[in-house]
Amino acid sequence: MTTEVSTDQVPMPDHVNLQRLLPLRAGLNMADYHLLLLGEFERQIVDLLPEDLCTAVDAEAVIFAADPDDDGHRFRLLGCDAESLRFRAAASTPWPSYGKSLIFVELPGHSGIYSFFSEFRDRDEDGVYRFKIPPLLYHRPTRLSARLRLEGEVLIRRKGGVECRGRVHDFSLNGASFFTDRADLRPGEALLVEFDVVDCGRCETVVTTVRREARGGPEGNLVGVRLMLTEAQRRRLEYLFHCRRDPERSRT
Repeated sequence: MTTEVSTDQVPMPDHVNLQRLLPLRAGLNMADYHLLLLGEFERQIVDLLPEDLCTAVDAEAVIFAADPDDDGHRFRLLGCDAESLRFRAAASTPWPSYGKSLIFVELPGHSGIYSFFSEFRDRDEDGVYRFKIPPLLYHRPTRLSARLRLEGEVLIRRKGGVECRGRVHDFSLNGASFFTDRADLRPGEALLVEFDVVDCGRCETVVTTVRREARGGPEGNLVGVRLMLTEAQRRRLEYLFHCRRDPERSRT
């Protein structure tokens, strides 16, 4: 593997860049980070480079270096040649060096997202990064779940009946994040969390801690979790999500 009760307009998914749809990495190695998202990708493609990756114009990409401190950088896919996929950095300074990398590419029009591991080849004098054509790709035909900001209290219950509180940061149909002063939450820990989606209802579900990032100051620690939903809970969360995103449409 976020909420807010102000009346500010919440960005619709079409206006959310690909990097904001991906969960915070916060120290995970590439394999574990990708494993968090494998449930989102429904199809595997072996020893075949899809044509749309070579012909797509201005496809958005996020590239993660092997270093667990790299939280990913935005790129644009420029197509491919006989041996490589070609990218140009966009809107940020890339990681200083790439070797084996994890790459996500979203095709224009939100017609699909690919994920794959690849090896960095070189960077030319025009600033074009070339990565080897991957032997295995994963594909999802629709967008990942957008994250919505929230602002409110979250109640966290740990094993043994220990309770603590925090402040919700955002949530999606797959995960959530919150701030808490607890510094001992570890990846893989199961928790029961409860929080309100103002004017829509309450969410209560079991989650698994994915990451913890020390922020310092009044924010404390940013904790990311993956939701472990039953079918009934998923339907409930879908209602809360769409209610929060578009209250008027949800009422009708």
